[in-house]
Amino acid sequence: MDYLVKKQLIVLLFLMATIMSSFNSTATAIWETEGYGYVFDLTNHVKPLVYDISDNYCILNHFLTDEAQRDGVAINERTNKLDFDKLFPLSVRRLDVLPKTCSFKELNSFQSNSYVFDSRQVLSVVLDSFSDHYAFTEEKELDWKALKSQWLQRADNNTTPNELQRIIDEFLEYMRDGHAILIDGSLNRLSHYSPRKSASEKRLKEFLAENPAFSDISQVYRHIYEKWIKNVESYFSTNKPAHYLEDNYLIAKLKGGASYFRIESFDLHETHKVMQKVTPHFNRSKGVIIDLRDSSGGSDLVALQIMSYLIEKPLRIGTKSFKVPTGMSEKKDILVSPTYVKPFIGNIVVITSHLTPSAAELFLIALKARNNVTFIGESSYGAFSDALIKALPNGWGITLSNEFYSDSEGQSYEFVGAPVEHAFEFPNIEDVEDSKDSALEYAIKLLGE
Repeated sequence: MDYLVKKQLIVLLFLMATIMSSFNSTATAIWETEGYGYVFDLTNHVKPLVYDISDNYCILNHFLTDEAQRDGVAINERTNKLDFDKLFPLSVRRLDVLPKTCSFKELNSFQSNSYVFDSRQVLSVVLDSFSDHYAFTEEKELDWKALKSQWLQRADNNTTPNELQRIIDEFLEYMRDGHAILIDGSLNRLSHYSPRKSASEKRLKEFLAENPAFSDISQVYRHIYEKWIKNVESYFSTNKPAHYLEDNYLIAKLKGGASYFRIESFDLHETHKVMQKVTPHFNRSKGVIIDLRDSSGGSDLVALQIMSYLIEKPLRIGTKSFKVPTGMSEKKDILVSPTYVKPFIGNIVVITSHLTPSAAELFLIALKARNNVTFIGESSYGAFSDALIKALPNGWGITLSNEFYSDSEGQSYEFVGAPVEHAFEFPNIEDVEDSKDSALEYAIKLLGE
């Protein structure tokens, strides 16, 4: 065997042994997160377990356990960080054994053959989850001791699952948090309330009353939405066809020379591939209109990846902190670095609506820290925090906001949404019926000026 080949093989075997040693060390470990209330039991690396931990209970989080067993768990023992598809990795500490609550206060859940539905137990876990992890207790002046006493009185041994769902629904209506959601075991949404009512909601109801062919608001919205899409397309240049990229990005040339870029979600797709394709188009245009009116949110990481193609030097866009037992964690700067390709640094007009949520809102405060950006439309949804998911004993789940985001000037827009400079309602029924889009027309005018 050639000496160099043999040497490389020895080095490779040594590296593999080192990696396996590190992996085995991790596989026998139990890790607790700072904040978030999670414990990862990696004793069996093939079947990792994720627990929700509080002073009052320990319960297997079946949602995260399924995800961990499907995708694996990445813990860096050198830095004590857990890669959790978040803006920043979670800090973890190693435990010798599971917390005492898992020995003495582990809840009997739906996964056990002996499980008996207990409405007060389920409701208690909901309330404990908010009490332990809700980031806006002080802002909303919430007294969790009093709230727990008040809401637990609503349930007793005779409360059925349907009745419990209505109780939790009323609690979520009381909270009105954009990421406070009741879900079933298949992640289907059972109950949720937006942070505030929209101006268009009343007009959609009036349209429904005047058009009996539609059975509910959702049908009306779909009808209006489809016509809105066609109206937007009427502003596209016929010389260059519009096209979708990765199913959630639409790029088009507008009459007059500007580029139109609609981001329908910030899901984990080939973001860099998309931006490398569209950025040259941006640089050949008179400016870019970014339409986020129907965006569904997604990953903060994707939002910052897109932003990296719109700046020419590193940019501090804001801060993030999260709920811990003593209050809130230290605020950490959110930084974006430019990509290696030629970025677009020209004029941008962003169109938002009350439906622009979550990761799309992080993108908004990133753009706010950039020069040459104008915001029009409606204030965004007002749900910046990620949705912390907690398991409930009966197989349902509850999510809530446990994080606090602020922009580069220290301003938070949770519940109220990121503001705009010029207001345009969405969806605008008059516009739709008149086959036009006033917000898009104004954006085109701004770039023309």
